[in-house]
Amino acid sequence: MVANAEWLNRAQREEFERTLTVSGAGASLLQTSINRVVQLLTLRTLGLQVVLDVKPGSGNAAYINQRTAGTTGGIWVADTTDGATAEETGTYGQTSFPFRTLLKRGTVTRALVAKGRSYGDVLGIEMEGAAEDYADQTEFGLISGDVAQNSNQINGLLTMINATSGQVVAQTTGSGGDAFTMAKLDATIDKVKGSGNRSDLIILASQLGGRKINAALQAQQRFNDMIEIPAGFRVKSYDGIPIITSTRMPDALTWSGSSITGLTGGGTTAIAVINRRFMWIEELTALSVMPLARTTSQNEAFDMFRDFTLVFANTKGAALLAGITTT
Repeated sequence: MVANAEWLNRAQREEFERTLTVSGAGASLLQTSINRVVQLLTLRTLGLQVVLDVKPGSGNAAYINQRTAGTTGGIWVADTTDGATAEETGTYGQTSFPFRTLLKRGTVTRALVAKGRSYGDVLGIEMEGAAEDYADQTEFGLISGDVAQNSNQINGLLTMINATSGQVVAQTTGSGGDAFTMAKLDATIDKVKGSGNRSDLIILASQLGGRKINAALQAQQRFNDMIEIPAGFRVKSYDGIPIITSTRMPDALTWSGSSITGLTGGGTTAIAVINRRFMWIEELTALSVMPLARTTSQNEAFDMFRDFTLVFANTKGAALLAGITTT
């Protein structure tokens, strides 16, 4: 409080100021003002779920028919050779990606709702925070989900690409990993089907991986331009490919020298190159929030749920650059 000189002389003003400094007096005369914005104490960048297409699904899984090419594309023959000699067909198979449910339940007590009414909608505030937590767990599933570890999960891109022969590029064959190089990133891009059309591709990295790409570009005096991705954001790019970062891309991967053997306990990271035409999210039930019937007067509860899966339709549609040291 500022004493106004117009109605207090100097002696009165000094006496008034001394009064406010008496223990407890100043605090008693002040009214606490609380900012109405609840700050979410998280640091999350959830880029993958933003850039992948979402398609409607049906049934118990997304089913994809795949063809494996024949051993040859034909044989060279003389003009007198019977055409049946050159007969050859590819082999066909079907793979499925079961829909799984990600569920989150939130509860707010009746008393808290009543006490916080003068502040705001406490239940709505909790739902907002729960939505961010839910998005974080969705990102984890899309990247690191592993049915072998939890049968209720979906398989994430690390699990599926790592299990695909020929789609993992080794930064080094040493289990300790090695420094990132642009040449290896170029080799990873070349592994992806349809990589000639850069507009279909994305580069997915952890924040540390993104910094390594940026540092390598600067060392080579090359500059990564900004590009607009389908979600409407402008992000950095390399060779026309958007660089998307996610805090759910692990920086503690265990690397055997040829494949990722664990998501924790190691000192390496990976960078994924994905063709969005061959990898997408398919959902049976869109993200929904449902208030639950009250069985007690003491609280209000809600469920947040979604039935979805990650579809890796073409095993040549994505590749991993792995074994990148984090040091």
